[in-house]
Amino acid sequence: MAELNRHQWLSAEEIEAVQRRQLQTLLEYADRYVPYYQALFARIGFRPADFAADPAAFRRIPPLTKADIRRHYDRLITTEPARRKHLFQAKTGGTTGEPLWFKQDRTYRCYNTAYVYHNMQWAGWQLGDPQFWLWGHVPEAGHRRQPSAGDWLANFIANRFDVDAFVIAPDDMERLARHMERKPGGILWSYVSTAHRFAQFLAERGHTIHLRGVYVAAEPLFPPQREQIESALGCPVFNNYSSIDTGAIARECDRHDGLHIATRNVYVEVLRNGEPVPDGEEGEFVITGLINYGMPLIRYKIEDWGAKSNRPCSCGRGEPLLKVVEGRQIDLFKTRDGRVVYGAFAKDLLPALGDVKQFQVIQKSLERVVFRIVKEGEINRQQLRFIERVTKDSLGEEVEVQFEFVDSLPDTPTGKHRYLVSEVP
Repeated sequence: MAELNRHQWLSAEEIEAVQRRQLQTLLEYADRYVPYYQALFARIGFRPADFAADPAAFRRIPPLTKADIRRHYDRLITTEPARRKHLFQAKTGGTTGEPLWFKQDRTYRCYNTAYVYHNMQWAGWQLGDPQFWLWGHVPEAGHRRQPSAGDWLANFIANRFDVDAFVIAPDDMERLARHMERKPGGILWSYVSTAHRFAQFLAERGHTIHLRGVYVAAEPLFPPQREQIESALGCPVFNNYSSIDTGAIARECDRHDGLHIATRNVYVEVLRNGEPVPDGEEGEFVITGLINYGMPLIRYKIEDWGAKSNRPCSCGRGEPLLKVVEGRQIDLFKTRDGRVVYGAFAKDLLPALGDVKQFQVIQKSLERVVFRIVKEGEINRQQLRFIERVTKDSLGEEVEVQFEFVDSLPDTPTGKHRYLVSEVP
């Protein structure tokens, strides 16, 4: 964290120089150890030395798409023997409902954790202060994973308290509220919609909570949501833009006047028709991960849009500001017994089905949920029964679970695909 604390106060010019060195090192590594980039660089006549001579040469590298990752998954993984011993598997349902798998190395995992703690310091949090996580826990092997003795010990040492956001029961929220009342001055991490629902619960029950900050991610944050969360939890809200595939991308400081790009972790380009746009103009984000050498993502099209700002933040940090204009939309599902369930519990189950190109989960009514699936190959039919079981565990035994295999799924008017939809009023 000390490195991140120093890095944030560098000037814009110093940060640009650091990123250029990181990109140079990454390109040299990819050319030496990653088969996909070895072949790509040879085909387009690119050498890492070209970037050293002229940084504009970086744009000669074709952007990496999600289809490329699926097609060349094995060839994108490092061949360096020492690093391959410590690779972790990660998966995302994606903001467009298209499952994707990744490899991450140990260094990246450590940096990711450091970034979380570094961010919380912007709210005045320090190591040892309480941290509360209203976050999702993915079901495994036919049942919900129960915390191990190691988990309990790690949470005790970190002064951390977890509640599963995938199933939001009033008893769980009451338990979380009482912990917050006993341990004031902590930080809450949650999804936007879940934090908003928890804030409504606190207001209804009359709880008085005083935290240092609420950190939200994964969905767009709208002003009314921010106001309600801040009022109920007695602290400011800090918005974050990140993804499983790249980690931290941008986050809000205590001035709440934009999202600072996590320049130690990612290099962000904003393009339109493949060309850079001036600061302040909107375009497509193309992200290069600077830390994860286990499976380098160079010029990765993350499928979100926004704009960079050339306006400095009044906080004095040199990391530039980013505006995200096309975020993620995730619906909450409801149950007959009055619970509100974070719909993302379903998206992490779909990759295990097999060759799934795209999916959508629709709650048609309190008694019916439909999984629409576009498949590219063979499907694990046994896994369908597991998904049905988890859905019933989450929403109720009376719920009918249907699977529809379709050729395509409709996009929203913005061109993005909503993978979780509730039609229940």
